[in-house]
Amino acid sequence: MSARWIVGVDGSDASVDALRWAVAHAPERGAEVTAVSAFHVPAVMSLMTAKRGFGVDELGLEATAGHDLDVAIAAVGRDVAVTPAVIEGQASHVLVDAAADADTLVVGQRGSGEHRQHWLGSVSRYCATHCARPVVVVPPGWTSDPTSRIVVGFDGSDHAGAALRWALEFANAETTVQVVAAMEVAPWLGERATRERFPAEVAEHERALTEAIDAIDSEGRTERALLLDGPRQALVDAARSADLLVVGTRGRGLIATEFLGSVSTSLLQDAVIPMVVVPHRS
Repeated sequence: MSARWIVGVDGSDASVDALRWAVAHAPERGAEVTAVSAFHVPAVMSLMTAKRGFGVDELGLEATAGHDLDVAIAAVGRDVAVTPAVIEGQASHVLVDAAADADTLVVGQRGSGEHRQHWLGSVSRYCATHCARPVVVVPPGWTSDPTSRIVVGFDGSDHAGAALRWALEFANAETTVQVVAAMEVAPWLGERATRERFPAEVAEHERALTEAIDAIDSEGRTERALLLDGPRQALVDAARSADLLVVGTRGRGLIATEFLGSVSTSLLQDAVIPMVVVPHRS
């Protein structure tokens, strides 16, 4: 059975970039692409149109959503068949529901509307925190480069394990997968001082992380970087030479305090490469 990817399209350039990313990567992975555009009639608009005696559908919201889909599909070319779907409802809920029986959800980092410059506060952040499937967030201006290097944030948690498994499954034979594990043994000290003052603790962290990675990557396909650094900075630095960044939804220290914590939210907001948030249950 073929995999199925859902892509959110809202008429913004960012959503076209998201669709372009999906179309570029889906064929090699045997995935069918469905582009979803949502339209929603605000309650105040419904009241206004009711008083004036004409139907809300006359406003052309559904037609506009369908037009956005046609334009986006035409913009990415027709080498890959894309199935369009126009669905009534709030965009965030529509996309999460549509992805419930799919394999992956792809969205743009920012979208159209009043939250365009802070879209992570609305649609993309909602998808990343509520979707039961992996969510790919594509930044504006993404170009159709192949994914030759993937960086995975890892802290030994089940959620980080799910992220690493996803990355290994997504990667092809030419793709390098680098596991970045940041250890904050003594964050108030530099790396050299930490290793000198806390050698046993550092060694124990490294042993535990290595065993956890080996349990998932028994064939040794990954590069490993065990760093004494803050998790956000370690991933930002590693991602500078990568094409895709993959993290779990929660973890130990990496993403621990909230369902989608401060580190992952910051990475999503500032990411200049596509980023994938993988839930443990996926």
